[in-house]
Amino acid sequence: MPLLHPTTWVLDLLQPGFCSQEMAALVVCGAWSLWSGRNARRHGRKVWEPGAAVRHVAKMLEDLAGLQRPPEWKQHKELERWKKPEQGWVKVNTDGAFRADLGSGSCGAVIRNHTGQVIAGAARWQDYLVDALMAEAVAAKEGLELAMEIGCDRVVLETDNRVLKNLLQDPDAGRSLIGSLCLDVIELSKCFVDFRVVWVSRSANSVAHCCAQKVSSSTRSLFWIDEIPDWLALLAAKDCNPAMM
Repeated sequence: MPLLHPTTWVLDLLQPGFCSQEMAALVVCGAWSLWSGRNARRHGRKVWEPGAAVRHVAKMLEDLAGLQRPPEWKQHKELERWKKPEQGWVKVNTDGAFRADLGSGSCGAVIRNHTGQVIAGAARWQDYLVDALMAEAVAAKEGLELAMEIGCDRVVLETDNRVLKNLLQDPDAGRSLIGSLCLDVIELSKCFVDFRVVWVSRSANSVAHCCAQKVSSSTRSLFWIDEIPDWLALLAAKDCNPAMM
């Protein structure tokens, strides 16, 4: 044992010349655990078991290591944006909003061609909804009905609800709680020459979301076919990924 000063011996033992950084951390945490246990006994609280003391020291060491770990710099992830379809195709983006307190909600749909131009849009208030998934399914149905109405042939249906996307590709979709709605959407999809359903992130579906917010229990339905309002055209232009245009 080295000769240590009677006043500073505790700090001296923790210097790099005597022990590693990891060992110093163990000594400090162990001493703190023993001192806490001593205080607990003096105040009449339960005496710590050896196993509990060891676990307490291990937890403190883990927390200390976390504090010393340098922060992990997360690379900023650029938000996904709407991408144009192939020439000759249109994209039908749909979104549903659900109000659990009312048991109702709204749905929005916007249809854009391969240049990103809005060729139709719609929003409708819906009563008697069970949950958000039903709202999304109703929105998909409304979007495809609108695509049929304006004479689209090749359609990509985009939804930001992954469960709905999977259901529409599941042969047993009719057995789900929204089975009848899923079958309606599937039957509508057969009316097109070509059809695909794709999941996209919420950020790539923002225009349909905005459309759904335009209706309420008092303003129950809106359609934009012959004339596209400026706000909708501007939203669509801003939403497009310039690299894909």
